[in-house]
Amino acid sequence: MNLQERIQLLTHAIEHRHRLRIVYSGKERLGEPQCLGESKRGTVVLRVYQIRGGSHPEALLDVAKVTTLELLDEHFDEPGPHYRRNDSAMRRIICQL
Repeated sequence: MNLQERIQLLTHAIEHRHRLRIVYSGKERLGEPQCLGESKRGTVVLRVYQIRGGSHPEALLDVAKVTTLELLDEHFDEPGPHYRRNDSAMRRIICQL
């Protein structure tokens, strides 16, 4: 899956509040996507509330480094407990809750 396809899938997941299965840095994670955008360094990043896997519950992941990205048939209702719109780690927002 190329970067543009990942962006489309992540946009859909955020808009429809789908949970994701992600493999990142060799770890499988279950997460709820919160915000997708361009970092201050120019990379596409995803703010995800991680339900399982990963060491930080509200991680910022470099989308290009995701090795597996799967849209699950599970939904979530609320954003993560520390979610803030217009994530300050991003210079441009592509999609957000």
